[in-house]
Amino acid sequence: MINKSNLYFTTGEFAKLFNVSKSTLFYYDEVGVFSPIIREENDYRFYAVEQIEVFEVIVTLKELGMSLKDIKEYMENRTPENFITLMEEREKIIDEKITYLKEIKQFFRKKADLVRESLCVDTNKVEIKEYPDEYLIPIKTEINNEKDMAVYLANHIKFCVDKNIYSPHPISGMQDYKNISNGIYYKYLSFYTKITPEQLPLLLSNNVPYILKKKGKYIVAYHSKGYYSLDEVYDKIFNFIKENNLETTGNFYEDVLLDELSIKGYENYMVQISIQVK
Repeated sequence: MINKSNLYFTTGEFAKLFNVSKSTLFYYDEVGVFSPIIREENDYRFYAVEQIEVFEVIVTLKELGMSLKDIKEYMENRTPENFITLMEEREKIIDEKITYLKEIKQFFRKKADLVRESLCVDTNKVEIKEYPDEYLIPIKTEINNEKDMAVYLANHIKFCVDKNIYSPHPISGMQDYKNISNGIYYKYLSFYTKITPEQLPLLLSNNVPYILKKKGKYIVAYHSKGYYSLDEVYDKIFNFIKENNLETTGNFYEDVLLDELSIKGYENYMVQISIQVK
């Protein structure tokens, strides 16, 4: 009688070779992607040495993002010509993934820089700062309640993702000066995403509409208690304007500096509020 343990691998041994679970091999067998060469009446399964290379192919195709259904179809119809076609298709997909991962890497790098900067701001101070031109992707709103706001934000995120725009800046809002001066804090003119200067060509090539926040001097204040007490910081700004006999132009910009990615709780968001000086 042949000792199978000297010629074949058990399910556990074969799984260990590829650092996969036994249940993965069972599932692959169930869906017809990869089956043991021997299955005994007691359901013991054995895999042959020559199956190692076959399984390596399956693992590689899986790493390339192919579904088990597509892998099964290819394995059943593999030829040199089909292999070349498959690799050409996969190469395009890999290039797209590399581009995407580079964008995500850049996103998190710039996001970390923004968070570092926000940790250095003085939330007790109102000041005048000079800013270069900034580019904002807007979405107009008609908000009646927080649910409406959530819908607009979700739509805005989807729009940016569809255009492959991954900005490190959180979604922020534009406020009408007159509304704020009358104590109306939650009737936004629009939400927007600020982009980096490097992303401007992407906007132009995709015909994405944008708002130019013009360069110049801006009154700036910071608030670290989220959106529910914005009246506190707006009071500071209006007092600063009055005390310094300043005139302003345009709308208020509420730029979120710390959001859920970096801080816990909506009430702890850090917001920068600015308005241009005439």
